[in-house]
This record gives sequence, C-alpha cells and structure tokens, in this order.
Amino acid sequence: MTSAAADPLAAIEPMAPDLAARVTAFARSCKAAARAVALYPGEHPAVAAALEAVTVAAEAATTPAMLQFAVLPDALTVDGRAMARPDAAVTDFAALLHRHQVGQLSLRPQTDANLWRRFLALLALPPDQARLRGGLGKLWASEGETRIEIRSLDYNELLRSRIRGDKATWESIVAGCLEGNAFSLDDAMVELLFGILNDPDKIAGLMQAVEARLASGDTQGQGPMVIAGLLQAVAQFVATSAPEQADSVMNALAEAATRLPIDTLAPIVETQRGAFRPNLARFVQGLVRRISDGSIADLIRCEVRGGRGSSPRLADAFCGLAPDPDRRSAILALARGTMEQAGAAADPAIAQAWQQSEEMLLTYSDKAFVSDEYNNELGRLLDRSVEIEKDRTDPIDLMVAWRDTVDDDNVRLLDAALLADLMHLQQEVTHWRDLAELALRRVNALLVVGDFPAAALLVEALRSQSEGQGEPDIRAAAAEIMRNILTPSTMRHVASHLDTSDQSVVHAAQRFCVALGTVAIGPLAEVLSREERNRPRKHLIDVLIGFGAPGRQSVEQLRQSPNAAVRRTAVLLLREFGGQEALPELEKLLDDSEPHVQREATRAIAGLGIESAYDTLIRALERGTERARMSILGVIWTLPDEDAEQLLSHLVLTAPCRGAMWAIHERALERLGSLGGRSSVNALSTVLERRRFWSPFRMAALHRMAVDALGQIGTPDAVAVIETTAIHGPRWARTAAQARLGAAMGKTTREGQLG
Repeated sequence: MTSAAADPLAAIEPMAPDLAARVTAFARSCKAAARAVALYPGEHPAVAAALEAVTVAAEAATTPAMLQFAVLPDALTVDGRAMARPDAAVTDFAALLHRHQVGQLSLRPQTDANLWRRFLALLALPPDQARLRGGLGKLWASEGETRIEIRSLDYNELLRSRIRGDKATWESIVAGCLEGNAFSLDDAMVELLFGILNDPDKIAGLMQAVEARLASGDTQGQGPMVIAGLLQAVAQFVATSAPEQADSVMNALAEAATRLPIDTLAPIVETQRGAFRPNLARFVQGLVRRISDGSIADLIRCEVRGGRGSSPRLADAFCGLAPDPDRRSAILALARGTMEQAGAAADPAIAQAWQQSEEMLLTYSDKAFVSDEYNNELGRLLDRSVEIEKDRTDPIDLMVAWRDTVDDDNVRLLDAALLADLMHLQQEVTHWRDLAELALRRVNALLVVGDFPAAALLVEALRSQSEGQGEPDIRAAAAEIMRNILTPSTMRHVASHLDTSDQSVVHAAQRFCVALGTVAIGPLAEVLSREERNRPRKHLIDVLIGFGAPGRQSVEQLRQSPNAAVRRTAVLLLREFGGQEALPELEKLLDDSEPHVQREATRAIAGLGIESAYDTLIRALERGTERARMSILGVIWTLPDEDAEQLLSHLVLTAPCRGAMWAIHERALERLGSLGGRSSVNALSTVLERRRFWSPFRMAALHRMAVDALGQIGTPDAVAVIETTAIHGPRWARTAAQARLGAAMGKTTREGQLG
C-alpha cells in the first residue's frame, strides 16, 4: 500500500499545541482511571485519586466549550485535526474506545467523579460482553447522562458509502487479509459482509472498494485474496462464537461465493492448490467441496447470457470447482436444461454462444500450461491435502472439536493437570516444594484471566496432598501453600469474572472456592457485601450456598456488621438458604435501624409463605416503632397478588384490632377486596362471623368494610356470603349486608325503569 494508505493521519492538519496538551492530559488520566476502576474495589484510595485526576483533566479540557473527539483505531482527532506527535496514552485510550465501537466521544463541562466512575466501569467491561448487552452506546444511554455522550460506529455506513465510510477500519481489514494476520470480526461486520455477499450489486461495490485500496504496485491484483480472507474470517468468527452454526454458515458462504465476479472467483478457486498460504488453501478446498452442482450451473448460465461463456477465467474456475470430467458434463447438462426451460435457448445468439462455451468447457485443460512433471507433483500434493483434510478437518464438526482441544483454556487445563500429576508423583520434599511454588504462581495467574477450572484443579491437588500425603514434610508444606493461596485480592479476582451468564464459569468458580475450604467463606462474604452489580452478587451468593452449613454460619457475622449494605447481604443469604430455621435471624433484622435492611428482611419473611412467618410480621407491626412499621407496610402493600392475599388473609384473621393495628386492618380489608381470590373471600367471611361486644362501633365498621370488600369482589361466592350474612350473621354484620343488598336491588330497579 502507499504510505498515505498505511498512515490515514498523514494528511490531517495537526492540533494547536494547547489543545494537544489538554487532550493528552485527559487521555492519560482517563486511561489510568479506567485501569484503577477495573482493578481495585470502589473504596480503594487509588480509585478516588484517579477519578479526581480525570475530573480535573476533563474540566480543563472543556473549559472553553464542549470538546468532541472523533475516535480512530489508534488516535483521537478534534475538528478533523490530529496530534502532531502521537502519544502512547492517547493511542491506547483511542484503541480502548475503538474496541467498544465508539466512533465519537463528546465531553461537556462540569463532570464529576461519580459520573466518571459509572462511565469507566462500563468502559472496563470486555467488549464482547458489552456487545451482548447491547453495546457501550446503549448501556451508557440507559444512564440518562448528557455530560458525556458517545456515538457508536455504524458498520452499515461502510456499505452505504461503498465501503468508504470508515477508512481506517477498512484499511485494517484489507491489511489483515493480505498479510494473513489473525484478524477478528464482530457481529456487526459479519452481518455487513453477509449482506454484501447476498447481493450481486453490492459485491461489485465491494470489489471496487478493495481494488481502490490495492492500487499500488506491490498489492495490485490481490483483491481476490482479500475477499477469500474475508470469507475465511467470517467462517472462523462463527466457528468460535457459535460452533453449532458453523456447518450451515459454510454452506451459505459456498453458495455466496458463486455470486462473485468470475475474475474474482477464479483466482480464489486456484488458491486451493497453493502452498503460500496453506490455511487459506485448506479453507478454500472445504468451501469448493460444498458448492452444489446447481449453483455452478447457474454461474455458467449467467456467464453465457452475459457474453462471457468462452473466457479462460470461466474455464479455470469451472475446472477448479468441478475437477472430475463426468461431473462437469452433468453440470453443463443441468445448465442447458435450465436455459431451455427459461426459453433462452430459442434465441439464436444465445444458442450459438452456449454451443461454443460448452465445447470449450468440456475440452479445456490446464495441461498445456504446465509440464507433466510439475502437473504430477501438483496432483500428488492435492491428493495429500485432501487426505489430511479428511483426517483432520472434514467434516467440520471434527475440525471444530479438534481446535477446541488446543485452545488457550484447554492448554492451560492440560498444563495444570501435568503439574498436579508431577506433585502427586514427587516424594522428595525439596523438589515437591518447587513444584508447589510453581503451582501457587500458576493459580494466581489463572485467577487474573478467570480460568477457574485449571485453578480449581491445582488447588484440589494441593488440598489432596495436605490431607492425604503419607510424607509428613510434604503434607506440612502443602498445608502452608494452601494458606498462601488465599490473599486479600483472591476473592476480588473471583468476583471480577462473575459478571457473566455462563453457568459453567459460575460452577467452576464455586468448585475453586470449595477446594480452598471453609477459610474462603469469610473473604467471600466480605467481597459479596461490597459488590454492587446484580449478576456477580447473585453468583457469589450461589458460591456461598455451595458450602452448605458452614456457608450459612457466615450469615451471623454479616448480620452483626455495622455496615448497612453488609446487613442487607445477610438478608439475601438468609433468603437464599431459606427454610423456617432462617426465621429467627430474619426477625432480628426487622428491628434494624436501616429501612433498606428492614424492607429486605420483610420480603424474605413474606417469601417463606408459612404462618409462623406471617405471625412474625404481625408481631413486628404491633410492637415496632412507627418508622419500622412504615418500612414493613411499604413492602406488604407492594407484594405480588398471590403472596399478598395469603399474608393479608392471615393478618385480618389473627392480628388484634386495636391501637395502630386498626388502620392496618382497614387497609388490609380494602386490599383483599381488590385481590378477590378464594382465600380473600374465606377471610372476609370469617371476619363477618366475629361477635365482640366491648367495641361495638369498631366491630360495626369492620363488618361494613368486609361487606364492601365482598361486594367489590362480586363473584358468586362473595355474593353468597353477603346473602348468608344478611340472614344469619351478627347484628352489625347483618345490618351492613342487608344495606348492601338493598342498594344493589335499588340500582337494578332504577336501571330497569330507565330501560
């Protein structure tokens, strides 16, 4: 490529020195703050200092007015101007934004540390996880903040501008395909490429864009190799991200390849016999074998109708797609039949062109262009290549399965298994200690990358040695190593990798923690108490539950913490452990000074769904302070209908009707009328049967409310209860029921008269 193509910033006007200094200071502070937020807990002094620094730098950068960056893969520009001298921090920060598909970053004045904490926490997410949740742009938009705005890259703009919208991105794609680099795609780019390959007009635009970027002498004519590389990149992306779809995607790519221009398809087909890029050659071989006879026949028919049926390129492509002469004859017969059915053969010009093309395609051979010796060598190599593919890469599910056995995770697991076996075999304490120290370092490194299966394997091996090794010195050394594994940062590393929906990761983390033993419970509970993200918090709770009874004992320590957030964590754990045995501890938390803790405890108790739990809430309402009562009632009135009906039915039947409880009874009867289930009708019927003479006015009011609630329900069962009460109920209930029935009859009479 030309130097301008290699350096897309070469022709951009440089920034003013003052602006460049402010941009550099901001990028450096933002990069450092992003690292601090990702690595340290929120309360760590390093996080506060980093956030303060980025806030000051952002304020300085936006002092005159809003600052807007255009994000390139390795640079930031402002108003079309780049930095005269690239800075490593700016390059790294731009690359981080670009990995999240951020195309534009806008800053307004008056940002603060809390705003930057939230933004950088999202920026610290792995890009693939962010894309699974909608992308960084969508996640930040949900925050509703306008002081920091981001605009995501739209890969479809590449297509709308004939693949010229994002020059830097396209340049990197072309370079990666030409140089054979391990070049990665994302979902958006795969979708874009499929859209191009399914539309002949768009394919032409793609080829024009490729050739325009390969105009220099050293890369001219390599457009087909770029297209082949793109097809291979799509297949690799799908095989990695969705292996179950790899076979169908390969079939789709094979059919799409036949829609390429013949000048592009022919060199791609010839690639399968080349040795310069063996991986690409093997991919093309697999692709060619999947192309159906019908697709090749359609290709021949289109070329003949376009007046290109006798071109050497078509003959080369045809021989490469169908090496067997008998198959070529069958394909030509199929193409001829299709043309006859369409009536095209009736045209004399097309009939003559078809005859010439058919004769040329049936007799064409490349033997005139190569020596017999070289042709034999090509045939031998081709046969060997096919044999290897049958053994290792065909069918595709075997290829995927084999590749999975040598990916990074499996290699680390094999390494851990080897180290565990060596520790088991070694009986000399000095050499064993060397192996154990190596295992300890491996565990620490594995936790950083989140490889819990390999880390668990090593810890289980060490624990086995500490408990069952016959040599006392080795057993003592293993116990010492086990104590050294658990550091203050161990569980923070565990939590940092649990923001995932992959249950295999959670189970592996649980296995690792259980292998450490009960000593891990305390640090786990501490990390859980500080975790604010919902998904990691749920997974940490699952890990603690996996310890069984010892995990439950950690609740008492959390429940007595002076930190309200820690006490709320205790409630969550008690709710997950469940069972009536958790009720006494939950009842103590109803008296907590923090309303949030009281509300969580109320939800947990109500969720038990047993009468003893309901009695606990009633006692708390009766004897608690006004503040505690309001917190508990705030939860009760917002419970789901099914839970609320059971609790309120029990409350109106068993709770006393005196003091502050009278107002609660009124509200409970009203809510039962709106719920209207069978339990509500039974509870209201029982209320109407009450006979208490020491508070006649209050009892009469209670009966009226019960009758009104039954009238609101209005089901046949509810009406039957009102009718029975009007005849046989207590005096106050009878009066209320008769009044209700009388009002209903009067309304019916008036409606009849009006009718």
